[in-house]
Amino acid sequence: YVHATVFAAVSYWLIGYAFAFGKGNSFIGYTYFAHSDMPNTDYVFWFFQYVFAATSATIVSGAVAERCEFYAYIIYSCILTGILAQT
Repeated sequence: YVHATVFAAVSYWLIGYAFAFGKGNSFIGYTYFAHSDMPNTDYVFWFFQYVFAATSATIVSGAVAERCEFYAYIIYSCILTGILAQT
């Protein structure tokens, strides 16, 4: 499931970090989509947070191994890291 991690990274890069840590209201962020206008000092923090978001997706991979289609797991990983793991 290493390839699913790549899709999760792209999902987190495009929207996940912006929703969780972008400037916005108290509910959701609306800046830093795909690192646009993100300060250079935040790249290390982005990677740190991405690892936790990706870990939440990979924990489930052990439970669904050989029980679901690979494409379904890719979609799940993208949704989880891009939208759900932002708390």
